[in-house]
Amino acid sequence: MEMRTEGAHPALFNSALEAGIRAVVILDAFAPRAFDIGTLSLLDYYLVHTKDAGAAASVHPDLEAREGEYFVRRRLVEEGTALMVRGFLVDRLHDEAGISFRAHEMAGAMVSLMNTPYNKKLKDAAEWLADRAEEQGVEKFLTTLRTRIDRWTLEIIGEQQR
Repeated sequence: MEMRTEGAHPALFNSALEAGIRAVVILDAFAPRAFDIGTLSLLDYYLVHTKDAGAAASVHPDLEAREGEYFVRRRLVEEGTALMVRGFLVDRLHDEAGISFRAHEMAGAMVSLMNTPYNKKLKDAAEWLADRAEEQGVEKFLTTLRTRIDRWTLEIIGEQQR
């Protein structure tokens, strides 16, 4: 939830803008592939927690309860992706499978301008994910990532029922 005080600027962290920028970084790394919002949310989680996908390190700290982050991301990723569609950085595609999103031709130019240390880590993490997906096959890689999330879901449900 964005916190705002009278006359203050909207929060940037955990905002639709931040999620939208991450979506552009992900889609640019995986270009020309397109993903639905569920897959984009999955990749958004693993973008900042690449260690959970097998990388040496993550962009964000490895907090103990980070698995719960995945379950609150989808709304922000939806809002952020819609913002990037309006900004002409992401294309919305409609086909028989539903709605999916891919990097607009201008996305790469914007991503190349993102040079802060944090943004460089995001870009490196996105490239790492895209490289692993290419090596393993995109569908197999995504299935592995989903399986990890499904296992966390069962663990969380199990703990709540105790």
